[in-house]
Amino acid sequence: MIRVFKFLLPALAIVPFGSNSMAQPGGESSLTYELIINGESFLVEANRVLTLKSQQKPGVSYQVALRLAPIQRLKLNTMQFNYDRLFKVEDDRGLEQRTVRLSHELGFTVLITDLGAPLKPQQQDEALKLLIESVTGTFREMKAAKLEVTKPHTRQFGDASGRGVVVRCRDEQDFGRTCLIYVLAGEKFAGTCIAQYLDNDSDNVLPLVKKTLDSFRAIQ
Repeated sequence: MIRVFKFLLPALAIVPFGSNSMAQPGGESSLTYELIINGESFLVEANRVLTLKSQQKPGVSYQVALRLAPIQRLKLNTMQFNYDRLFKVEDDRGLEQRTVRLSHELGFTVLITDLGAPLKPQQQDEALKLLIESVTGTFREMKAAKLEVTKPHTRQFGDASGRGVVVRCRDEQDFGRTCLIYVLAGEKFAGTCIAQYLDNDSDNVLPLVKKTLDSFRAIQ
């Protein structure tokens, strides 16, 4: 069992305490998409309403609009989940276990790992213990003060039962920080989710994290 979770420990890259927010992006570049209607190809830009005139059928035109959905879906090896489109996604594309790091414009991060196989309740507890040790160890290395860990609790997130804790601390600049740690298990999948954010951002962060946790599903 320990062998299965050893990979988690070096993967827990927490945002350094000196970084209270990520750089805000500039203007979005306009992407061009190929849209095929009745076998005819058109090049269109996103976020615009366009009237396309058919070259193959004189007098025929199409009014179209194309935009990126605010909620995106990511499929890993055995599970899938939804996430806000303002996340930047980094994927290690692991074969046995696969980890993605989601970095949001608001300045918080979410680390999600597909463990590759379902877990029994005892295995969930073992995995959670390893994650707690790793996260608290990282915070201590960063000289965190007033480090607190809640008692483990169980919550239902969509198709998954989650065992988790909340870790709180004060960083070197005396900012309050929170880290949510969950090990989620469904009938055909299991994964971990670690979300780390500034306490002052919780009202904006928690709804986005909950939407992701509630969307965990096995790949059909």
